[in-house]
Formats: sequence, C-alpha cells, structure tokens
Amino acid sequence: MAILGINDSHDCGSAAFSNGEVVSAANEERFTKNKNEVGFPYNSIRFVSKSTEEEITDVALAWIGGNALISRVIPSWDKKRRAIWRREIPRPSRPMLHIMDVPYRLIQNQRPRALWKAVGVPLSKRITHKRLETVSKDLASAKLHVIEHHLSHAASAYYTSGFKEALIITLDGSGDGLSGTVSIGDNGNIKRLAEFKASTSLGIMYGAATVACDMRFSEDEGKLMSLAAYSYPAEIKELWDFSVYDPKSKNFVSKVKTRNEILLGEYMKDHVLSKYDRESFAYAVQKHAELQVTTLVRQWIKETKIANVAAAGGFFSNVLVNRAIEHMPEVKKFFVFPQMGDGGLSLGAAAYVDFQAHGKFNTKQIDNVYFGPEYSNEQIFSVLKKSNNNSINFEPIKDPAGYAADLVADKNEILLWFQGRMEYGPRALGNRSVLALPNDSENRDELNLIIKKRPYYQPFASSILEEDAQKLLGDYVGPNRFMTSANSVRREHWQDLVAASHVDHTTRPQIVSEENKLYRNLIRKIGKKTGYAAVLNTSLNKHRRPIALDPEEAIYTLENTGATKLIIGDYVVSKKNSKKKE
Repeated sequence: MAILGINDSHDCGSAAFSNGEVVSAANEERFTKNKNEVGFPYNSIRFVSKSTEEEITDVALAWIGGNALISRVIPSWDKKRRAIWRREIPRPSRPMLHIMDVPYRLIQNQRPRALWKAVGVPLSKRITHKRLETVSKDLASAKLHVIEHHLSHAASAYYTSGFKEALIITLDGSGDGLSGTVSIGDNGNIKRLAEFKASTSLGIMYGAATVACDMRFSEDEGKLMSLAAYSYPAEIKELWDFSVYDPKSKNFVSKVKTRNEILLGEYMKDHVLSKYDRESFAYAVQKHAELQVTTLVRQWIKETKIANVAAAGGFFSNVLVNRAIEHMPEVKKFFVFPQMGDGGLSLGAAAYVDFQAHGKFNTKQIDNVYFGPEYSNEQIFSVLKKSNNNSINFEPIKDPAGYAADLVADKNEILLWFQGRMEYGPRALGNRSVLALPNDSENRDELNLIIKKRPYYQPFASSILEEDAQKLLGDYVGPNRFMTSANSVRREHWQDLVAASHVDHTTRPQIVSEENKLYRNLIRKIGKKTGYAAVLNTSLNKHRRPIALDPEEAIYTLENTGATKLIIGDYVVSKKNSKKKE
C-alpha cells in the first residue's frame, strides 16, 4: 500500500511513499515548463500514480490554510502574486501595496489557528476530491489527509535522514501561519517543541533584502548569497531591527512592524541599503542570517541533548547557512532534505501519513533523488528521429561515459548530458546536467554567455568522486550527495576548480559514489586524464526554464543555446554548422 502526496500551491508537485521508502516524486514545473508552477499538479500526479506499482490507499495533501487555501480556491490569485515577484507583470503602486498589506497583516500569523483548520481542512478535501476525480476515480476514492505545512517540511527531513533520533529544524518564508519549527524525531515519531511566527520570519527578511537589491523575491535569494562574497567583512547594525532569534522567548523577534515582502524590501532599501553599497549589504545580511540560525541550533542542541540535526524549508537552500551549521562543534551530523523548499512538501506529507499508517521507519539515509521519469533508448531514438532536421544530427555510441569524458577532458567541450531518472529537487545531480572542465575559467564565462545568462557573481557547482573529495576540499566533513552545503577548496587546487568555485574559493559539491554508476564512471575517466576526479556540473536547462524532464526538452536546450553536443542515452547529438571552441 502506497501513500500519494500532493502540494498544490507554488512549486506544486506529487510524490509516493511506501513502507518507509520513496517510490517516485516530481514537480509540476518539469511537465509544464513553467518554473515554480502554481496550481494542482495533474501531470505530476499522473506520473507518480502510474509509476507506483502498489495500490494507493491514502492521499496526503500538504498545507492547510493561508496562501495555500486561497490559491487552492482561486489559483489565479497566487499566480498573479508570483508574477509580480518575478516582474512578469507591473508591480502595484506603493499606495496599492499598502492597501494589499492590510489583509496580509491580519492573516499572516493565521490566528486563531483552530478556525483556519476548521475551515481549511474540509474545504481543501472537497476541492481536492473533485480535482482528483478528473485524474482517477480510484485516487478520488482514497482516504484524504490534510497535513500542516511545517509538519510536512519536518517529515520530509526526518524520514529521509536516516537518523533514529534527530533535532528537526524547519525554516522558510511562511506556511500555515509559521515561519519555522523545532521538533524532535524519535524512532519515527515527531514531537514539536517550538514554533516561530510568520510575522517575524527570517526567510521573509532575507527575501526582502533580495527585493531591496532589485532582485526577485522567492527566486533570486541565491544571487544575494553569491554577491555577499564580493565584500570585505561588514557589519550593519540596522539589521538587528529585523528578525532576530531570541533565546529567552525561543522565537524570532523584530522591531520593524509586519508588512508584506515587497513593502518590507522597499523599507530596507530606503532605510538600510541607501547607506551602504550592495556588496556590503549582501555580506551583512548573509552573516546576520547565519548567526541567527546557529544561535537557534546551539540552544536546542543544548536543551535536547540531540546532536544529529535534520532540516528542511526553503531557507535551507542557503548553502552558506548550511555550511555554518555543519561546522558547529555541537553538531554531530547534519542533513538537509534535498528538495528543501515547498516543492518537497508533497513527499513530506506522504512520508508522515505512511508512518502513521504502516509504522515502518527507515533508518537508512537516502543516497539519491533520482525519483522522476526515465526514458529508454527506444523512446529516445523515436524522439531523435522526429527531431532530426537541418540543425542537428545524431548517431549511436557504445560507451556514453567514455565518449563524454573524451569530449570534456580532451576537447574541453561544454556538454549537455541526459541519462536515467530525472532528479527530484532544484539541483542537477548527474542525470540532467551540463558538464565542463572545472580548471578553465573561460568555461564559467562561456556557460553564462551561451546557456545560463546569469550575473557574473553566481558560481557554478562541482561533482567530485568521494575518494578525491578529501584531497580537493579543505573543510570536508563527509559525503554530501545533494549539493546542499558549501566547502572550501584547498589552496593547491584553486586552479583545478576555478570554473566550479566562487571568488571566495568555495564550491557547492556533489560527492559521488556508487549511487550513480554511469556518472561516476564518467567522472572517473575524466580524473584519469586530468589527475583529479571532478567536473563542473550545472543544470540542463535554458535560462528561466526548469531542468529538462524529457528528450524533447533536452533537444530544445541544444537547439536554443550555444551548446553544440548532447549525449542522451546511448546517442550523441550534434548541432550542425556550429563553431568549434578554440
């Protein structure tokens, strides 16, 4: 018996969990090609239910009230809100933003929560039941559970961490009236110890700082983190007026009154950033965030005497915060759920209901997130045959990993690489990747020019074989399979990873072992040629599009970027009449 999980808010998606293990998972954006898709995940549900051999007996819907409930009833409302964040439509005037802020402030903390639950649960069940009927009568007849937002986050981290006993931390912008929680996981049971108000959210504060720098809320926070490395150490005292963790009250406090994220960003721009340069501001915001979270973690480890920490929530996409936690002397082991944002809520909700239904607790940490669709060589050939035109040609190859290693290591090719099951989450982990030699700084610039079109200060990530990680990384504490933390590069290897590291000589590594044998073999063959088993790895997608789901999207990326070669399954696809890299 399997549990189907659904998140129908932003970055919607679906997942299946059974007897303590993930069966499959995917987010709707990969099917619709609309990044961070909002709405009911029809395509994801069809994929997950079709790929689940067991009977689906229960459906777990994540998120009860607030924005989720409004967007559940009126999906266009949340889509418009996010379109404003992305600047796809004009931002409302300041007077209109203040008008919009009135209901925002009234409902942000969702008090009384009992009322939201009393209204939200039955209404959500009724709406979801009707939508499931259009997918499958069997799914519509399954028992439906509605799981609170931060409980779903906590479950996603705990039930995939492999920790029998864990301190579970969740932090994000807001969800069900909260911006975070502290819980204990004990032999499968989750007990909440503390919860943090949405109105003093550290996640919203960080996002507002992103808005203050004229970037997009809920999308460009990684850019702010990257920009921080371009400043000398700077302290901005005014930041202590925004979202500070207070050990006495065990909550986040703020002197600045509650307001929506755009107004808060404008306030920070006028009252804080106006006094400083962007780089110093970004640095200070980043250090402020790291200090608040490490203070929180330190207190709760001391109180609970639990040193294994599991984390989820969109705030933990910040790899420098994660690095700071990982290196705390109080922390024994640290695990961040790879799909840490709201895109992972469906899996967390399913995992929670699965444990309640079956009582099976898996004490083995997940070692991969290859939970999405897979395409056979026959399917790939069929797509290639239809796509064969004046712009591309293709041919079969016997050894994809060896062929790819020759292209990357010998010809310094920027290579599109499509294999196996699609990764779940925001990181490409060797199945939907763009690969290049990490020792050529021009590869970083060319990738930005021909494919990514990102600001100069955003670095690319690396994939490193586990046996070479200690040699290349100076602060290596253990294998991170999911690029959820950063590491420093040893001085003697700065040039070896120059294109896959940041200006501060840190890299966001994927440590590769036996969980992906084909990708491991590719990196191993490159290592034999270069002397170190590492490669620059970034996601296979064109700028502003989600990571490629299927062969059609991989071919689209080849045809519509400056890349010249794609290895997909057992085929190499070449772009005709393309200029070779000198």
